[in-house]
Amino acid sequence: MLFSGGLGMPAVLRLVLLARAVQAAGHEVRFCCPARARHRVARAGLVPVLATPQQFRRAWRPDLVVHDPLCPESTAMAALSGVPTIGYLPYAHPPLAPRPTVWIDPCPPPLRERPQPGAWPVRCDAYELPRRPAHRLTGSALIPRVCITGVPVGSRPEDRRRARLFRRVAEGVESLGLQLLELTGDDHPWSLLLPGCVAVVHGGDEGVVYAAARFGISQLVLPAGENERRAGARLEEAGIGRCLSADELAGDPSMLRLRFHLAELVNGGRVLPEAARLGLSVARMPRPEDLVPDIEALMR
Repeated sequence: MLFSGGLGMPAVLRLVLLARAVQAAGHEVRFCCPARARHRVARAGLVPVLATPQQFRRAWRPDLVVHDPLCPESTAMAALSGVPTIGYLPYAHPPLAPRPTVWIDPCPPPLRERPQPGAWPVRCDAYELPRRPAHRLTGSALIPRVCITGVPVGSRPEDRRRARLFRRVAEGVESLGLQLLELTGDDHPWSLLLPGCVAVVHGGDEGVVYAAARFGISQLVLPAGENERRAGARLEEAGIGRCLSADELAGDPSMLRLRFHLAELVNGGRVLPEAARLGLSVARMPRPEDLVPDIEALMR
């Protein structure tokens, strides 16, 4: 089986879990992914491919392709493969055409805006290579801890504006007497970092949405664009988070307003119990290894 991940590390890490399950069942697996993700694929016990998906498909004909439907190269390769294809249904971004043979949906049902009939549900886990974060940042905290991740690092005016907003949120966290955990990059050992947190602040990335959902943690979204705004709006509708409005992003929200959002996520309303219930529902969803028999049936 050929797995093909796109540019986003969270998407690659979800595919890695399924690839490991398929390989453990006795199948030969190869994994195409961006160069920066190959070390993670290799550390997971899989064989990374150095060629592009299109080049490798001609040299090693797979019996089934599992691919990232947001990556043009992966999607084109899957369409030309002539074998059954499986795509992971994106959270908010529209997938590329054509449709795969089967969709796998890692999105918890309360967060899915438009359910895809016939999609196979799976728990939104992602492969982690455990690290050793500072001892004070693991386990339960003596005071509520808030995680901030996804701060923009670009030089565009909108990136600088959102980066300032993230800094103001960080100031709001500390002014409320909460413990602050700031993360950079897009590859984190969530299972070590999030259990000690009560809220996560991020830009709407689906990898963070899923990680917080798994651990039943409330979320505050500072969306990077329209798709991320839709993702944040869906969190609000599900009652497990808040999303800053376009007016708040374009302007300069008062510290009082930001503190109100944070205090609501940490202490008040229905957000905390709803987020906890979501975490419990995610835990009951099928695991990647539970899908292996159905995947094998596609090749018969």
